[in-house]
Amino acid sequence: MFKMFLNKLSKKERIGLFISIGFVSLALLDRLIISPINNKIQQINREIKISEKQLGCGLRNLNQKDIIAKEYQKYIQYVKTAASDEEETAKILGEIEELARRSAVYLVDIKPQLPQKIDFYKEYKVEVEAEAEMESMIKFLHQLNTSSQLLRAEKLRLSLKEKNSSIVKASILVTKILIP
Repeated sequence: MFKMFLNKLSKKERIGLFISIGFVSLALLDRLIISPINNKIQQINREIKISEKQLGCGLRNLNQKDIIAKEYQKYIQYVKTAASDEEETAKILGEIEELARRSAVYLVDIKPQLPQKIDFYKEYKVEVEAEAEMESMIKFLHQLNTSSQLLRAEKLRLSLKEKNSSIVKASILVTKILIP
């Protein structure tokens, strides 16, 4: 049947038919076999590049493991928390009293407040009323802000104890933030 059809066609028509069958065959071959294989190869190459970058980052981190561990050991003491809020408040009060003793500052009153849970951390606050010479008060504030417990003097109000006195009264709000 196909042979009869071909015999009816002229030589030019047969050549055109074979050329068009060739083009259609190539198009089908491209769409059904070559393009999917090419797309899969490109996808695999992209995944290889991503994996190489991730491996490079992982190797860089692995090479810095000792440095990171040493730095972590420096700061581990700051993230350790006490067993309870009362113990943490007691640690803060003990630190404030020790710093006041070393600075020759007289503590008039200390009022710890209840800790507040804010987002992912707890904030401990202590109101401190103190008296001292200005030089001692400055030394106390400096030691407070550089203490190993990461205490901060958040609010400070200074006034003279008496009109012609060199002793100052201070009202200080001391805070500490802990990540439980």
